Order: sequence, then C-alpha cells, then structure tokens
Amino acid sequence: MFLGAGPILVTIYMSTFSFIQFFSSPYLGKLSDKIGRKPLLLSSSIADLISHSIMAFANALGLVLISRIIAGLFSCNLSVGSAYISDITENKDRTKFIGRYNAAYSLGFAIGPFIGGYLAGGDPSNPDFFASSIFAASINFINIFILIFFLKPSKSKTIKFNKPNLIKNIYNIISQKNISYLFYLYFLINFVFSGLNGIFAMWSEKVFGWGPEQIGTLMCFVGILLAFHQTLTINFFISRFKENITALISIISIFIGIYILTITSNYLLLSISVFFCTFGIGVFNPTINSLISQKISKENTGSALSINQSALSISRFSGQPFSGIFFQTFGYNAPLYVGLIILGMVKVLYSSELINRK
Repeated sequence: MFLGAGPILVTIYMSTFSFIQFFSSPYLGKLSDKIGRKPLLLSSSIADLISHSIMAFANALGLVLISRIIAGLFSCNLSVGSAYISDITENKDRTKFIGRYNAAYSLGFAIGPFIGGYLAGGDPSNPDFFASSIFAASINFINIFILIFFLKPSKSKTIKFNKPNLIKNIYNIISQKNISYLFYLYFLINFVFSGLNGIFAMWSEKVFGWGPEQIGTLMCFVGILLAFHQTLTINFFISRFKENITALISIISIFIGIYILTITSNYLLLSISVFFCTFGIGVFNPTINSLISQKISKENTGSALSINQSALSISRFSGQPFSGIFFQTFGYNAPLYVGLIILGMVKVLYSSELINRK
C-alpha cells in the first residue's frame, strides 16, 4: 500500500502521467517541428526536476498527483529525441540509431531503479521515497546541464505553427493508409505491456514476497537486457528480416514471455520470461518508431512520433488501471491471461499487414 492506496488506486495514480501526456504530446511534437528539438527536450527535463522534487516531500496522494501532472505536461524525451535522431540520420541507419537511443534510455532504466530501490529500502510497508526522489531530481539537473552545453540543435525543417490546424494535422497523419496501422498496433502492444508494468510490483509481492529493493534489482536486470536487445539484437533482426517482420517476431516474443510468467514459480522461469518480454518490447518500440519516421514526410516527423507517443500514453493510462482492476477482482494472474488474449487477437489481425507491407 502506498500512502494508503490499494491496487486500483495505485495503478490509476501511476497512469496519471500518461493521461496528461496523451493530450500534451502532439502539441509538443508539433512545436518541436517549428522551433527545434532542443528547447522541448530542455523543458521536459526541467519539468522532471520539479516533479521529482515534489515527490520527495509528498506526504499525501494529492502531492503525488500534482507531481505526475507536471511531468506529463512537458514529457517528450522519447518522441522528440527520436525525431532529433531522425533529423540527423539516413533512412537505412535510422532503426539502428533509434535502437541505440532507446538502449541508452534502458541503461538508465537499469541503473536508476537499482539505486532507487536500494535507497527506498527492502520493506514494502515502509519505503523511503524521499531519498530515491532526491536522487532522481539530481539526475534531472545533470540532464539539463548536458542539454544546455553539449546538445547541438538539429537542422530540421521548420513549419508554420497554427494551433487551430493541429487537430486537422493529427487527423491527416493518422489517416494515412501506409502508417495508420502502425499507430493502432503500437497502442495495442503497449496496452498489454503497460498493464504488466502496472501490476508487476504487486504481482512479485504476491508470488515472491518482494519489496522495492528486490524489484529495483530486477529492473536493473531488465534494463541491461533491453539495452542489449536495442543495441545488438535489433541490428541482427533488421539486417535479416527488415522492420515489418522484425515487429511481428517481437510481438510473438512478448506473447511467449507473458505466457511463461503465468506459470512462473521460481527465479529460473522468471528470468526466461523477462528475457522474452524485454526482447519483444525492446525491439518492437524502436522498430515501429523507425517505420513511422521513414514513411512520414520530413516536416511532420516530430508530430507523427509525438502522436505515437500519445498512443503509448493512452495505452499506459488505460492499460495500468485495467490490469489493476483484474488483479484486485480476479487474482494476480488474471491481467496476464487477458494480455495473452489481446496479443493473440493482434497476431490474427495484423500479421498479414506486417508481412505484406513494404
């Protein structure tokens, strides 16, 4: 229990960030197409610094909510960062470099939770979130320094920013037949995976009796695996099967990983499950982002990738509480079974689309 909140409320609060980001992300992406990527990346890091500073002193759920809203309003690191890479790379190399960018994120995901879990302690009933939040805020301060003094502005084409036309621009992008299916696919896969993320801490407490320290250690392992897959594995599959087939293989890998998790009773099965899940999501997300950036016009790259980020946000906002409800109502494995059903439907609906699209 976090500040007296149960599974459903915890997952709702976790998803607040994604709910806010769903609305803000397209505006931030469009703005990055106009004024460049660097100012948006900088504002995102400043918002994260403020958010984690509030979290450090939060003694009520209201402060946690404010912290998540601030972070969600300005968050665009992945989408605008991917657009920055798209600006400075050729199509043939884009998946590789977007994969490396995601790998850097994953390494942070490995180190951050490990240190944060250690600082929070191993007692799930009395975690020390002050120390872990201050640590996170200090990392944001370093990010701001690097962005100001070391990141060169990308030479992206700018467009006229007209707020009333933004909705029309979003519709024009997502209605393009050659990429519309990618947005839907991205949402569905991340809906399932976000649901898994939303209940995993509670699931691991039920199955293994874990607290923040143990979960932080596992997240370190997860981050290292993600970095491995996004640096090396993705290059292997892209060079042999190209992006569309690689995306299909990654969906199958997530299915296998979640199925193994449903029968997990020891650390060996858990490790195998984590390997397949990290391979799947680690390869799937940068591959889809690369496909979108290759198929969209240059002046709309930031907008398209930010729309995709919105798809990720709404998948988290809906997927996490959805899993929380099933977890609390039907048992700790219920969200996993639902996820397998959705993944099975995705394979039926989108396999031919991925195989036949060029």
